Amino acid sequence: MCNRCYNALHPKFEKFEINGVKGLALYEYSETFASLLFQFKGCYDYELAPLFLERAKFLLRIKYRKFILVPAPSTKESNEKRGFNHVKEAFKTLKRPIVDCVYKTRDVKQSSQGKNRKKIKEFLDIKDGEELRGQNVLLVDDVKTSGATLRAMVNLVKQYKPRRLNILVLSATEHGLDAKRNHRN
Repeated sequence: MCNRCYNALHPKFEKFEINGVKGLALYEYSETFASLLFQFKGCYDYELAPLFLERAKFLLRIKYRKFILVPAPSTKESNEKRGFNHVKEAFKTLKRPIVDCVYKTRDVKQSSQGKNRKKIKEFLDIKDGEELRGQNVLLVDDVKTSGATLRAMVNLVKQYKPRRLNILVLSATEHGLDAKRNHRN
């Protein structure tokens, strides 16, 4: 990645909350961010994986040093086509254990749900959730838009009574940040 593009990717560290769980979005959803994310996950440019956490990785490793990561699921079809799960690969830089326990019961993309995004919870489930009991759990995702996926993940993971539960996303759209502000008020 060239220095111009790297410098255009400015961390914002925007805080939000979903169902009482604190979250952190690293970047604003800018044209630069969207373009890099598309190149990574849409064009299968695996080499970009560590780029997203590069500037903040040391701070994040300290902040989440005692956490296990639970990535938001992708569709099986997308992972196979891409050759990797983009969320897991982007967050490997944190060097934390990854527990891949949340999965989609059907290969449905949230973007195809339109106004029914809140129903995404009908397409998510959890397996081997006992691994999360009493643990510090960090839910990770690439982009928070409506928060429906993360809300469903929070509800699934809370059943297993983790010691702590937090959320970390690469970016949140303005729509997503406005929704969380309105949701809390």
